[in-house]
Amino acid sequence: FFLPSFHMATSGLTVDTLVALGVTRPKAEQTLKNKSMCASIASILEKANALTGSNIGQERGKGLFELSQKLKAGVSTENRDVAISYICRDALQSPEQLQGAIAFLNNLGAGPLDVKAFEAAAGVGVVVTDDQISEAVAAAITALAVKPGVVAPMNVVGAVMKHVRGLQPFASGSKVKEETDKQLAIVAKMDPLPEAEPAPAPAAAAAAAEAGPAEHAPAPARHESGAEEVPPTAPHKAAGTNVGVWDVEGDVDYNKLIEKFGCQPITPELRARFERLKLPIHHFLKRGIFFSHRELDFILDRHERGEAFYLYTGRGPSSGSMHVGHLVPFLFTKYLQDAFGVKLVIQMTDDEKYLVKSNLTLDDAPETGVSRLLLENAKDIMALGFDPERTFIFSDLEYMGGEFYKNVVRMQKKITINQALHCFGLPGEDNIGKLNFCAIQAAPSFSSSFPHFLGPNEACLVPCAIDQDPYFRLTRDAAPRLGYHKPSLIHSKFFPAMTGAQTKMSSSTNTNTTIFLTDDPASIADKIKKHAFSGAPSSLKEHQEKGANLEVDVAYQYLTFFLEDDAELERLGAGYKAGTVRTVEVKDRLIAILQDLVAKHQAARAKISDADVREMMNPARFKKSQ
Repeated sequence: FFLPSFHMATSGLTVDTLVALGVTRPKAEQTLKNKSMCASIASILEKANALTGSNIGQERGKGLFELSQKLKAGVSTENRDVAISYICRDALQSPEQLQGAIAFLNNLGAGPLDVKAFEAAAGVGVVVTDDQISEAVAAAITALAVKPGVVAPMNVVGAVMKHVRGLQPFASGSKVKEETDKQLAIVAKMDPLPEAEPAPAPAAAAAAAEAGPAEHAPAPARHESGAEEVPPTAPHKAAGTNVGVWDVEGDVDYNKLIEKFGCQPITPELRARFERLKLPIHHFLKRGIFFSHRELDFILDRHERGEAFYLYTGRGPSSGSMHVGHLVPFLFTKYLQDAFGVKLVIQMTDDEKYLVKSNLTLDDAPETGVSRLLLENAKDIMALGFDPERTFIFSDLEYMGGEFYKNVVRMQKKITINQALHCFGLPGEDNIGKLNFCAIQAAPSFSSSFPHFLGPNEACLVPCAIDQDPYFRLTRDAAPRLGYHKPSLIHSKFFPAMTGAQTKMSSSTNTNTTIFLTDDPASIADKIKKHAFSGAPSSLKEHQEKGANLEVDVAYQYLTFFLEDDAELERLGAGYKAGTVRTVEVKDRLIAILQDLVAKHQAARAKISDADVREMMNPARFKKSQ
């Protein structure tokens, strides 16, 4: 298809010219009645003809017509011509990419155009695979807690597609709709969500009858602290918030999460127990960053009686570099190990990441091999200075077997398919490995999984972010039926994304708004200055009058994590809120802290070799526990 090369004056447009561009005949006839629109189309086509040698074609033509329809009058000719050139060289291949480009230019107007920012907004070079669309739809269905066994109404279909658009903004709309319809049809055929079981006595009797005798001696009696736990089959969705083990979205209300999940807040009284036990109180505890728990008091009771317990945390190696948010649970775990003088197991869930991330492979390829990513992430963890004599790091893919795998199988036998499906919201199209993984993450909660390192039936404390709670709710439900202690948990809040405090920082979205542990000082400063969302008004005068909103100001929120000096944090916060401290002062202080933190981390990490990691993961270096 070729358009004739002629000077495209307004009078030169015809219905046939527009139809040749892929415009419907009624739309073409309507468009020709608008002189202003005709002038815009003519000018755009004249530029496109010059760029393509009159070889526009229908696909490009549709994009050029869309550009003429939706580009605002305030956009400069120079900026408009950039979009035309990208269309003509097929760099904007999907309607979603074109819409991103148009929205960027409309917002920019006649301002100077930053090519990199334009390409990022338009998704230039982004290719969204069918697998990624399938994963995004599955994640949306999980996050929205779509009910199984029910045909989804149209508003649910729309909500799923909107959620997917947030995860994959440049995915083909038609493919998203097709995949959404397919997965919702599968969910509609699944068993409906069971009603919550009534009184605990008959429920416990039924569970005991179904499960059969415990495989070990019964666990020592222990109390349940506070509110009853939400049944493992309940959806993990608080009102207005989507919190799941693979995705977190929305404005997280932690008080509502406590209520919905059935865990307990960390109260001043519980913090006071640390003082009575002569334990230092980490600023994460004082500031409510670690904010809720499941039976932390049980662990403190054991410590007070001189009885053993151990720590268990983990990391899924999905990228070559961790970011500063990943440090939070490990910094707190390091504090717990030092304060209590206890052993620690760190599970590297290379198997889970392979199952969840479509781009990962089971080898040591630099960017995608889970074996390589594990080594790199383990170096980041070891750089924090965990006691090597009391720390065992292990790979699921390498360590699985023996007593560990026996506990995996025991858990598999106690968790029903319906429990796992409803707990994690997995659709029928998802891979079976994700369904099974809850048993693998449960196994390290039981000390018998590590006979070379831990004693029999030691209690376990799990420091983790609140989104990991679903795994351990299933674990706590099954543990007594296996004769094991229920694992205790202490939950952290999410480390906020730089663009807004409503969700957590991610290493798999926009790398320009993530502080990686490999970043140099200039990159850290640039990211904070350009992208850290400010809670202060835009003008200095208004800021001095109204002050800043500390709850949404990302730089201040980051300081609550990494500025350890309580007095300085109080001074900065009070001044910023009152309008006497400027945004630049808060950001400059954060930049200095993060630059120092990352530089020291890099120096410590540089001393750790692949051989050091493998030795840390070698179970033979420990004498068999008696």
